[in-house]
Amino acid sequence: MSAYSDTTFRANDYNSFRPTYSNDVFKFINQYHTGGHDLAVDLGCGPGQASYPLTEYFKKVIGTDLSQTMINAANGKRTDEYKGKIEFRQSPGESLSFLEDNSVDLFTAAQCVHWFDHDNFFKEINRVLKPGGTLAYWGYVDPVFNVPEADKIVDDYTYEDPTKLGPYWEPGRFILRKLLKDVQPPQELFDDIKVYEDKPGVPSSQQSPLQIKREIPLEFYQKYVQTWSSYHSWKKANPDAPDVSDQLIEELKAKVKWNNNTKVNIQWLTVLKLARKRLK
Repeated sequence: MSAYSDTTFRANDYNSFRPTYSNDVFKFINQYHTGGHDLAVDLGCGPGQASYPLTEYFKKVIGTDLSQTMINAANGKRTDEYKGKIEFRQSPGESLSFLEDNSVDLFTAAQCVHWFDHDNFFKEINRVLKPGGTLAYWGYVDPVFNVPEADKIVDDYTYEDPTKLGPYWEPGRFILRKLLKDVQPPQELFDDIKVYEDKPGVPSSQQSPLQIKREIPLEFYQKYVQTWSSYHSWKKANPDAPDVSDQLIEELKAKVKWNNNTKVNIQWLTVLKLARKRLK
């Protein structure tokens, strides 16, 4: 998480090259939601990728993020049409002192809950969420090409080769790699808990509303890699070394015979969890 709070992190690149979420995701969450529609709070909002779509369903949306760099990027997207509908605050996801008890209808946390102190997070959500209100959190990780040689190269650079990006991931990454299985809403506080996973090539009994697939040029994929926290940390630790993302792309070109303009199909593993605060 510290990489995203660094003032040198390029939040606009994060906004441009990270996956976005289809309207179907927010529609699905709203269909699950049985509470009011006065206030939604988007935790770890980053540049507002999940915050702005919530304005279609809620009268007021507040986005919070620990990083002022991300808050600045989110505010930069706020046009006149959102006046009075959305605001952004610098705040950790586990301490929301600006919110009163039982005041929020919906909490979302997109691609961030793996960074939180989970015990304090759930306690704070329980304090602020209205009885019967909704908590929705989700994440995506480890995009695959479904081209075995390419996937092996990316895995080596991402995790396996100790001279590449592997040592530069923070612990939260490995919570996310397990699709947040270790981040469970406490059953004494929440009920009607739903979990939806999407794993490329793995059949599922129910289709997840959170499916992230893209066809993009290889050079765009490199820009995506450069938004990783591990890449940012690697760059700070190795300012004079040949760029690791350049090395990755060059190896893909050499071994898989791709070029910058090759359109590659990638799909992320995803997880969406929904929970409702108990009425009593």
